[in-house]
Amino acid sequence: MELEKNEWKALKRAISEWEQQGKISHDQAGELRKSVLLKRNERQQIAQYFFIVAISCTILAFGAIFIDEKLLEKIKSYFALSNVVIALISAVLGGLWFGFVKKRREHYSIPAYEVYMVLGGLVSLVSLVYFCKDIGFGASHNGFLIVAFVVLLAEAIVLYSRALWIGAILALMGWFGAFTEWQSANNLFLGVNYPMRFTMFGVLVIALAFLQSRLPKLSFTQRITYISGLIIFFVGLWGVSIFGNFGSLEEWAKVRQTYVLAYSVVFGLTAAAAFYFGIKYRDDATRDFGVFFLILNLYSRYFEFFWDAMNKGMFFLVLAVSFYFIGRQIERRKKSRSVRKPVL
Repeated sequence: MELEKNEWKALKRAISEWEQQGKISHDQAGELRKSVLLKRNERQQIAQYFFIVAISCTILAFGAIFIDEKLLEKIKSYFALSNVVIALISAVLGGLWFGFVKKRREHYSIPAYEVYMVLGGLVSLVSLVYFCKDIGFGASHNGFLIVAFVVLLAEAIVLYSRALWIGAILALMGWFGAFTEWQSANNLFLGVNYPMRFTMFGVLVIALAFLQSRLPKLSFTQRITYISGLIIFFVGLWGVSIFGNFGSLEEWAKVRQTYVLAYSVVFGLTAAAAFYFGIKYRDDATRDFGVFFLILNLYSRYFEFFWDAMNKGMFFLVLAVSFYFIGRQIERRKKSRSVRKPVL
């Protein structure tokens, strides 16, 4: 059912109230939310793309400012500010910003709201960086990342923000990589290398997504967590299919690629299974990830085993034909499906 923006918001609020009052179950509420669609036109789609660009530029701007330590030191010395004072000012500004945006939430579209949440989240991270400097560690320390994860997670839950939830996942991922590297020996942590570690980390994120579906307060980010887990898992598994479980490039270069062929088989079977279950349970993301990484696996094996033996022109011809058929399938799917898309 397609509704205008005001009607859609009113019905969504009603569904949430019915769920909290126990008039409908969590599963029924989820089905109702999926059936309620927001009317979108081309202008709204274009505006959404601009909001995504705005988020990206905002993150890059903050990153450029805080990577340039000389600029920060000039600002600190000019105003004679200590780290604690900067942390407190940033915390107050972030709190006021979050309060203002949350109060006016009904006036913003979902993409605009997320842009404002990213701005507030970056300000809160600034506060956290300067506070951590005075207690012994800064942004480069492992401890900062886990604290940033906790802060962003709390903000995402309280403010109902998907963008902050993604930030929390990225912070946890960064901490996991830094911590396992710190505790590793010969580039191996508990006997596994980087690609294998993040493959396991992806499995944990996917498991968290299934747990979220049972927690009403966290269910709004369940899909984001699931897709993030799929990306981390499959990218990690792709790395394992190439490098195996060797701790260094020197060790990997000494063995023939046939020694890691078993990992490639596992990667292919896993991608095929994702494709199958995506079709069976009508999960577009799982299906598409399965197809993409199945094709990526085949091309990776080609580069490993046949690049020197096969004519390069033939390879790119096969590549062009395969992508042509993929594009045709996507085009047919778009034509066969309605333009309407669920917002959740």
